Amino acid sequence: MQTIEKAVTMTENNETTTDRAGVRAKDHASMAVVLAAASIAWFTWGHQGGEISGWLEAGMGAGLLALIAAIVVMRGIRVAPSLAFDPAIRKVYWTSVIAEIVLIVGGVIVLNLIGQSAYLSTWTLAIVGLHFLPFVKAFRAPLLRWTAVACVVVAGIALWAGLAGWAPAPTIAGAGGGLVLLGFALLLMREARSQRPAMPVS
Repeated sequence: MQTIEKAVTMTENNETTTDRAGVRAKDHASMAVVLAAASIAWFTWGHQGGEISGWLEAGMGAGLLALIAAIVVMRGIRVAPSLAFDPAIRKVYWTSVIAEIVLIVGGVIVLNLIGQSAYLSTWTLAIVGLHFLPFVKAFRAPLLRWTAVACVVVAGIALWAGLAGWAPAPTIAGAGGGLVLLGFALLLMREARSQRPAMPVS
């Protein structure tokens, strides 16, 4: 009897571990989808600078391919993401997203009022990057910390480039932000693929 109970306990523990791995993989794949889609938006926004259009279009194409691949990976992980069942994570997520929207809209209003609309993509990139920070712990995704840092760094370079006249801020924010978001989307996708539980053999 003790042997049977021990076997049942071990099976339950293995199932719990598998479920947790599946949820984490689903979360990472979901974030890969978001980042890949955002990379397309930033490569598109980069056209506002009027330079390197060919490279930006190539980036948009790469972002689209990454988005399709991330969706395939996400749909292949047949468990619910954390947002579907964890109210604490939902609270962190929506608080961060609402703060992000408020700050972006506020920045848009101010920049338009002072006639500096060329820096809209720069400001937005910095805020988008910062809004990833609360997700690092919530979704157990350390990569998002470096995504945030990279976004802020690129935004700072875009601001400097625009003010110094070295290059249009939208070009730097669009191309740089697109590359950062695309790169981390690919890394998150790789993590999701490596973490997803094996499909049961029928």
